[in-house]
Amino acid sequence: MALTRSQSVFSYQSTQGSHIYTFDVVMDGQSNVSVRNIVTPYGLLMDTTNSLPEAVLDDVRSAIDQVENLVAQTSAINGTLTFASESTKTYTFATAFTSTDYRVYFDTDDFIDVRITNRSLTGFTVELSSTYTGDIGFDVFV
Repeated sequence: MALTRSQSVFSYQSTQGSHIYTFDVVMDGQSNVSVRNIVTPYGLLMDTTNSLPEAVLDDVRSAIDQVENLVAQTSAINGTLTFASESTKTYTFATAFTSTDYRVYFDTDDFIDVRITNRSLTGFTVELSSTYTGDIGFDVFV
């Protein structure tokens, strides 16, 4: 059985004067970040009568940055694969791992399927759903 992180939730609180705002920053298994469960002093932010002060929005942006930095710092290796009219690319680790129990997450701005076809102690092979030209970021987690 393979273990894969499907979602991480980070809960934050922003205090503005005597008002407290809370929210969750969520990162899914593909490293997509979102914000949810925003609670103002007047309740859950769901309608047009509740709003967020600019200082709270700044705190939300800071929280997102913190989550992205935390995840980047806990990855064993990260980088970018550059494709030039290619559908496969192999990445070789500088130092071999002791196990193949690692996870690779990809980040691309384009709508393209990405998968690993060969996971080894020395690296991995990426296969795309079609020929592609551009960069795809990756993070390897142990």
